[in-house]
Amino acid sequence: DAQESRGLGDVYKRQSCLCGMLPISRQLGAARPLRIMADTTPPDDPCDDTARLQALQRYGILDTPMEPAYDELADLAGYVCEAPVALISLLDSQRQWFKAARGFALRETPLSESVCRYAIRQSGVFIVPDLAQDPRFAHYAIVTQKNPLRFYAGAPLVTPDGFVLGTLCVLDHRPRELSAKVQDLLSALARQVIRLLELKRANDRQGQMLVELEAARHQMDVLAHTDVLTGLANRRSFTDRLRQEWALLQRGNEPASLLMMDLDHFKRVNDVYGHHVGDQALQLFATLCRDVFRAADVLGRWGGEEFLALLPATGLDQAQVVAERVHAALAAHPLPGIEPALVLSVSMGLTLFDPLRPLDITLRLLDSALYTAKREGRSRTVVV
Repeated sequence: DAQESRGLGDVYKRQSCLCGMLPISRQLGAARPLRIMADTTPPDDPCDDTARLQALQRYGILDTPMEPAYDELADLAGYVCEAPVALISLLDSQRQWFKAARGFALRETPLSESVCRYAIRQSGVFIVPDLAQDPRFAHYAIVTQKNPLRFYAGAPLVTPDGFVLGTLCVLDHRPRELSAKVQDLLSALARQVIRLLELKRANDRQGQMLVELEAARHQMDVLAHTDVLTGLANRRSFTDRLRQEWALLQRGNEPASLLMMDLDHFKRVNDVYGHHVGDQALQLFATLCRDVFRAADVLGRWGGEEFLALLPATGLDQAQVVAERVHAALAAHPLPGIEPALVLSVSMGLTLFDPLRPLDITLRLLDSALYTAKREGRSRTVVV
């Protein structure tokens, strides 16, 4: 008989360990809350808790501020159970943390001092009528303190996918019992806690989706206004900026200058070295322009190897200085990886952005000045 008894005890211990590993929905006997008093399975058995902890982390609830919705459920639990202490307890790897605490000053306690760690391994309400008389808990600080806690009842917080995150528990300063009806109510409130956590998780996912949607919208907006190869403003975006500046100049803003720039012998670069080298030439020119022009200046790829620069609050003399810097930068930076060295040059047309002159006329004048620079030998700036 003694040998049979020990065999049954081993089976019970293995089943209890398995319950800690599997979602509660896969455990046997989970149909209704149970009054459990005599589980002797030590919670530090080598039961794999990784999946449960990962499920807890997915809710992003640990260490969040207290919230009225959770506090109200803890208050209700204390009220229906006629208990002075009610907690929403979530079990982390080394601690139990309280999302709501009624009649209890601490926000967390060590897992080694947790009654809830036993409760989450059961399929129903876990009850300890007198903590002081139970050798598992008699040494706990809540039991040995002045005005000790003696009674415990905890309903598991079971997720829709069957993981137990913690408990909704109540405690009292006197040994007592809890009726089956009240146990049902405590379990019902525990399910409401899970519904709150699910709502939070859904809201978090929605918030993340909105963030991702906004990022995608911003990226699309950037792509719609940016030349993909050079990263400069594309023709559409630059034209919009020109119109804005033209309107500001009509209201009396300081004069602005416009530069039209075209890389010299660009077709030859493509024909001799290939289009990939032509692309590198365009990228090098864009990079050098970013270094030369001010942050307030607007740079755009107008088309092919042609670029435009808007220089707000800049007269022709200042703009000519900037143009010379562009020439110098190109001369000092041959295209990398090409032997013999390939030094780029650029022809430019420069004009004052006159608000009394229609924008299309201004652009035609710039184009004419640019081709004058080409005819006169390239690598120079013509002012109109």
